[in-house]
This record gives sequence, C-alpha cells and structure tokens, in this order.
Amino acid sequence: MQGTVVPRELVLGRVRKGGHCFFKTSVGMYKELFIMCIALAEHEIDGIEQFYLNNQPVDVNEFGQVTTAPYGRATNIDTSQVLAGVTTTLDRQPVNGVVTVTREFLGGIGVTDVTGFTLNGRDLTITEEFRPGLIYRAYYQYSGFNSFVRLVAHLGSPDQVADQELVAMLPGVWTQEHRGRGVAYVVCHFAYNDGALPSGIPTVTALLRGAKILDTRDGGTRFSENPALMMRHVLIHPRFGKRVGGLTPSEDTRIIVAANACDNTVDYIPGVVVPMYRSAGVYLEGSPARDVLDDLAQAMAGKWAYAAGEFFVRAGAYQLPVMDLTEADLAVVQTSADGSVSQSSISISPHQPRNEKVNTVAIRIWDQAANYVETPIKPFRADALVAADGAELSQEVSMAGVFYAGQAYHIAGILLRDSRDPLTVKLPFKLRAWPLEIFDTVRLTLAQFGWTNKEFMITDRVFHPDTGVVLTMKETAAANFTWGAGFLPGGYASNTDLPKPWDISPPQILSVDSGEGQLIVQSDGTILNSVLVTWAPIQDASIVNGGTVEVRFRVLPDGAWRSVTVPGDATEARLTGVNDLDVILIIARTSNTIAASDWSTQISHTVIGKTEPPPNVENLSVAGNVLSWSLPRRVPDLAGFVFRFHYTQNQDWNSAAPLHQGLVTESPWEPEMRPAGLVTIMVKAQDTSGNQSFLPGVVVMNLGDPPIANVVEEWDYKALGWPYVAGESSGWTFVSGDPAANPLDAFYGSDDQAFYGGDTAPFYKAESYAEMVYVTTPLSISSALAGSKMTVVADVQGIDLRIEYRLAGPGVFYGPDEDSFYGPDSDPFYGPPGDWMPWPGQIVVANDVYQFRVILGAGATRGILQGLVVTVDAPDIEEQIDDLLVAAGGTLIPYTKPFTVIKNIQITLQANVSGAVTAESTKTPNLAPKVIAYNADHTSVAGATVDLIVKGY
Repeated sequence: MQGTVVPRELVLGRVRKGGHCFFKTSVGMYKELFIMCIALAEHEIDGIEQFYLNNQPVDVNEFGQVTTAPYGRATNIDTSQVLAGVTTTLDRQPVNGVVTVTREFLGGIGVTDVTGFTLNGRDLTITEEFRPGLIYRAYYQYSGFNSFVRLVAHLGSPDQVADQELVAMLPGVWTQEHRGRGVAYVVCHFAYNDGALPSGIPTVTALLRGAKILDTRDGGTRFSENPALMMRHVLIHPRFGKRVGGLTPSEDTRIIVAANACDNTVDYIPGVVVPMYRSAGVYLEGSPARDVLDDLAQAMAGKWAYAAGEFFVRAGAYQLPVMDLTEADLAVVQTSADGSVSQSSISISPHQPRNEKVNTVAIRIWDQAANYVETPIKPFRADALVAADGAELSQEVSMAGVFYAGQAYHIAGILLRDSRDPLTVKLPFKLRAWPLEIFDTVRLTLAQFGWTNKEFMITDRVFHPDTGVVLTMKETAAANFTWGAGFLPGGYASNTDLPKPWDISPPQILSVDSGEGQLIVQSDGTILNSVLVTWAPIQDASIVNGGTVEVRFRVLPDGAWRSVTVPGDATEARLTGVNDLDVILIIARTSNTIAASDWSTQISHTVIGKTEPPPNVENLSVAGNVLSWSLPRRVPDLAGFVFRFHYTQNQDWNSAAPLHQGLVTESPWEPEMRPAGLVTIMVKAQDTSGNQSFLPGVVVMNLGDPPIANVVEEWDYKALGWPYVAGESSGWTFVSGDPAANPLDAFYGSDDQAFYGGDTAPFYKAESYAEMVYVTTPLSISSALAGSKMTVVADVQGIDLRIEYRLAGPGVFYGPDEDSFYGPDSDPFYGPPGDWMPWPGQIVVANDVYQFRVILGAGATRGILQGLVVTVDAPDIEEQIDDLLVAAGGTLIPYTKPFTVIKNIQITLQANVSGAVTAESTKTPNLAPKVIAYNADHTSVAGATVDLIVKGY
C-alpha cells in the first residue's frame, strides 16, 4: 500500500505482514538504484525474524544484503590497491593467488610491471629494489557477492536516528530530521539487474515480533505473545481502549490470573512444549476495541466483559470455586416494609436445541506452518458426538488471533465440550453472594433440583435492593478445559443427581464377616454360626422408603440359593445355617415399588465359626497379689483364661510354667500361690473349643521376696556346698565356687528355646554357653512341717530360668483297698520319683521328699547359679511356764503343747536365796529339755525359780 496518509496499525505478537510505502526514489547516473521505505508498524517493534520477497523467504547478511538467489550471486570482483611499502597486507584474499604489481612514475610518465615480489596469504612483499617516490599498485580479484537487493530495518525506537545512507545519497531530501521515531520501517534498495529482478520490484513482507508490552507480574516491558497481557495493552492504548490512566488493582489482578493460565505449558505435539495460549494480530487504529478483545479472548478460549466500570476476563482454564451456595442463600421470597410478600422467579434452561449443536469445527488460522498465511486446517471432529447426534454438525470458525494448529484444536475441543453442558440458571441470592464477580466459579447445592456441589460459572450479575443479587450461571466442569479430554454427549457436568426410579443400582457390599464376633448364643447356651454382610448406606429414596434389599447365598459346591430380605434403609443382613469352613457365594440386589436392580458382583467367603481364636488379652496388670486384665471385645464362647509365668524376662509361652490348674473365669483374680522376684506373667483367653489367643497379654515386674510369716526351716544349698545329683545334672562346672554353664560353639540353643532373640539382639553371637541343669539332692520334710508353705529363691545370671520340683520319696505306702500289697516281682518295692513340675512360686508341703531342678538356657549369656534357698514356713508353737522350781542337777521342763521340734527356750531367773546367778537349758534330747541353775562357780544348785517361754513347732 502506498501513500503518506494511511491508517496506522497496531501489531501484536509474531506476525508476517507488509506495510505502507511512504517514500520512494531512484538514484545513480542512470537511475539504476531504486529506493523505497515501507512502514511496518506505528510503534516500536521487538525485531524482524525473516524477510520475504514475493512470498519467498530470503536470507539477509549483517549489511542488509539479500544473499538468496536470484537476488544475490557469488562472483569474482576486480580491485586494486596502492602498496604502502616493501611489505603490504592486501585488503582481500586474491583469487588463486594471482596478483599483478605495477610501478607508476610521478607525473604519469609511464607504468612498468614489477616482477620481483612474493605473496604469502595476503602479505605481498617487493623483492626487487623498492624505489621510494614511485607509486606501487597491486591488481587482483577476490571472491565476493553481488547483491541486487538490500533491506535495512529500523525498529521505531523513541530515540531512532535518520538513515545515514539516505542522508548521504539524498542531500536536502532526506535530512537528519527524517528520523521516523515511533515508526518501524524498512529501507529497500533495488539495483537494476535483468537476472535478479526480471519481473520488476518484488513484494516485500516481514515476519516480525510486534509491540513491546508491559507485564504487570514483574513490571518488565518486553515482547509477549500472551493474549491476556495483550488485552491490557489494548485497554490502555490511547486509540483503542483509551484507559491511558491505567487499570484498577482488581482489573490488573484478573489479567494476571488469566496471563498465568495462558503461560501454562502443554505439548500439543509430543515433545514440543509451548505455552497453552498465544496470540498475534494486526489491528487498524480506530477500529473498535471490542473486536480486538474478542480475537484475543478467542485465542485463549476465554471470555471478557465490561460491567459496572470494570473489566473482567477469564482464560480457557479450569478455576476452582470461590464460594459454596446453598438453599439457605437464596432470596426467592422477599418481605417488604409493609409486610407484603413477593417472590422472585427462577429460570432454568437445561437443554440445547439440535440446530445449535456442533460436533465438528472447520477452522481457519494464520498458520505458522504455512508462512503465516490465513489457511484452513483439518476440521476438528468429535467422533463420539457425531455418533450420538447421528450426523456431522459442522460450524466454520475463523480464529484471527491464532497461528498454531494445536492451540486451535484445543480451543475447538473446549468449545465442543462446553456446548454439551448447556444448563443455565438465573437465581436471586442474599447479600452473601455480593462479593461474587462475573466469571467466578461457585458450587451450588439445591436438593430439590438434585444438585450437590454442582459447579457453575457466573455469566451475569445484577443487584437490585428488592431482589438481591441475581446471578446468571452456566454449568461447567474441569474436564471441559483439559487438552485431549474425550467427549461425552451428555457433557461432563450432570444436569441433576436425582435418580431415575427405574434405574437403580445394587448395594455396594462393604464386608462379609464371620467368626467369634458373629457367633449367636442361644438361650439354652448353644452357639450358632452366622455371617454378617454389610453394605454402604443406600442413598436412593425410592429404595430407602418402602424398598428392600435381598441378600442371596449358597454353600458350594451344590447348595441351593437361600435369601434374606431386609428393609431398604438397612445396611446389614445376617445369614445363618452355615457350618465351620463352609465356602459360600453371596450376591445382593435392591428393589423399589417399580423395579429391581441387577445382582451385585458375587463374593465368596469361607465361614469362620468356632475355629477363630479369641482376641488377645489387653491391659494385664498386677496390684499386690491381684491380677487384672480385659478383652477388646465380647467373646460369646469364652471359657476362661490361662496364666503362665517365667522367672526373669521371657515371653516364650510354650516353655512357661502354669500359674494355676484349670481355667480362670473372671478378672480380677488372686492366685493361691505366686512366684517371687523378677517374673514375666502371661495370659491367654480360651474359648469353649479350646482355641487360645494368638498372642499373650504380658506383664513383667519384680514381685519382691516371698511372704513368710515365721521362718521355721531353711536350706541354703550354697552354704551346704551345692549338693547335687550327678546323674541328672549336666552342662556346668564349678567356677569360683558356683555352678556355671560350660562354654560351647553350638549355633542353636536348647530345644525349648526360641530360635530368634529380641529385635535388638545380634543374630550371630561371638560365644555361646550350654544349657545348665542343676538337680538338688533329696530334701525330706518331716510330718511336723506338713501343711506349711514352702518357697524357693534362686539367685542366677543367664537367660530362660526355669525352676522345677518333684516328689522323690516313696509316697503313699499303701494303695487302694482293692490293690494287692505286693506288686510283680520285677517292680521295686518303693515307686520311682514323680514327674518334674514347674515351680509355682509357693506350695503347701507334705510329709514327703522333695527335689529341685534349676535350668538356665543356652545362649551368649553364661548361666551361673549363685544362690538357692528353700524355706518352709509354718505357724510357731509357743508356751509360757512361770515359777518353775529348779532342783539340783536340773529339772525337766513340764510343757503341755504338742511340740515336734523345740527351736528356742527363753529363761528368766527370779530373785532367790539359792545362790544361783544363771540358768541354762539343754535341748538334747530335743523334746525333753531340762533347765539347770548355776552359782557363780557354775555349780548346779537347787531352790532357784525361773520363768520360761518355749518356742518350736
């Protein structure tokens, strides 16, 4: 376009365009050089990326010369150069090293050839006599380029200077004042040449980066392809939006949100990552700003609006809801000051007419792949929508601001998906909705329409004192804005959650449970198996109110189907009539008054009846001698509890000693006998089938010394020199006077030890010690001590301490009346010792012979038996005798109580005239003690009286 008075153009983004030719002339002797100036934009641009001559992209060197044929050709160029001295560096590299050198005499008298010279690269040296005062000249050719077109760009900066070549070539015509500030233009030089320009002057266009734009996110002004930032540039442009004073903070915030959405990256072509939305365009100054804003909004699949003096914009990206609205926020009914009541209307438009449906988009863009020429690209077709609609419903869309096909297809996809969510509502709200803006997303819950957190985008907002805040909203969904998302004929946003009465679903079975927790205890005490089936609460009102849930089951392999039917609001059903380990199949369905659902997916279940162990015992504790515990749940067939213990810390149930006989039936419980010292007490629950808890409840504590009322007899085996039965003792020798386990290298411990130790114990041990077994010699308990309590205290080092005892005497000599007195000839007259039994901590002794066995386990800790004391405790017998007259030689003590052993006699000598100063007793024999009075010479005297206290058992 030619002329000096033409409309100015705003160039945004990356575009290819020509311009206005505002100056042209010819220069040279024969006017062989044609010059014209083309204005590209009415403002500064960021740069020119490519020139085109007659739609052909051409290369331009740093001098502006076009190097692409036919506008530029390589050639040999003739030149000459005056030599400065003996050696001169030539300006160019001679072709093939061919140079001619001459000398010129002053005054032009003549010219002669110089043959004596050398050429090394570009360095030429005269080798013959160099005669100063003469002119030496070199003639040669160099490889050059003849370009018949030059293109010199001026980007239109505010401080742009005049083109100096034009100033030199056109004195008085083009001056230093011809600067073209604020105008981006190109100076085009065309040299006459038939081969280069056979059809005359070519059409000149350029791919350029348009206006520099302010980015309010960081304050920088730079080239940008961001459509949202372009919108701001248009708004504040003095010849478009005319908001030269700037935008409000809220407007800038909205633009920033949209700009960020545009900058999100996506690979429309796999491996090629680009911003999601870019735009470009050329707009004549004075054209309506709304047309420019429409193109830019379309380029980012977005929307814009101007309302109440504010600019609103939204990019084509999902935005999270900013508010939840419910029925409580509606302002459908209003009451005026005079008490009259009015009602605002509610408008709902749920459908889209067929003549408005589209499933194919025919697109035209300024395609970057076609050198930025407006081109139709392959139509965007949603096959799923075409199939649902029964025909191809096409719409032609020209995207003036789009130059990239992938982006155009994304915009078309959003258009098609959004059109399948056409539901629009117009509702009045209370002032709680006042902060909402156009294009905000909200979640709306209105039960009467079947909406629960349904998302809407606000498309219009009106406030009136009588009606409140009236919002027009359109349904939306996040998937609508997702690149590559599929297409649903009914849209991604469901119109309503209200169920169809004929379209009901089976229950969602959550669990199938049997076992101890589901056992049924009947009134007569018998226990029945049952299976509890649970499902998620049913939300369908047609089932909950008057409907039913039917659960069917059958026992494999060939059992008949049986049904259990419960009300529709139930969430569980109990199945009976099954046996332990039956494998059953379970299905379920729902029914209302109109229809029945399909059966649910079948579930198989193996019935666990009384085979399931009780739960583990919890909260085991000791208070004094009383044990307390609890279970985490009720056990219908609970029989009782079993207690065992270990000395020291040891939680191995199998090797532990029982703490009682039979079962303990309730908590709390006080054992008849209890162990002493550091012990581990364990308990398991047991049901009527004999199943026990998987893991025991455990408490480890020091119970202290055994309770002893009166020490009667005590056997300290260490003091006795550690007597033992050699044939039954093993694994130890005396070390420092005490039995100590023998060292060994065995990897495994004894049979009754756990293979694995504690979590922190090493698996391999540097050294191991054998299991040691110490068996005492028999200990006879007299009849006098029968019925007394016996305790045993062991002082040990090592692990897995066990103390056992047995009766080693003859036992009852006579058997039952019906047995013969004598047995077979081969039998011994007295029976063998009894079985070893775990030491319960304390026992009531009989008139028998006892043996004790102390076992310390094999392991890395050496077992050492440092002390073993057996104590028998029985009530004392005590008798006081007053005023006993002592004869010469002593007097037998006349006690009357049935002493078996007399342990102590206390004597008090009364004042007397016999001369006695001391009184002593003798307990030999033990049961016929005598008291004797002595004078100062320790001679027995008569006539003394004493008081006595006799103690024994």
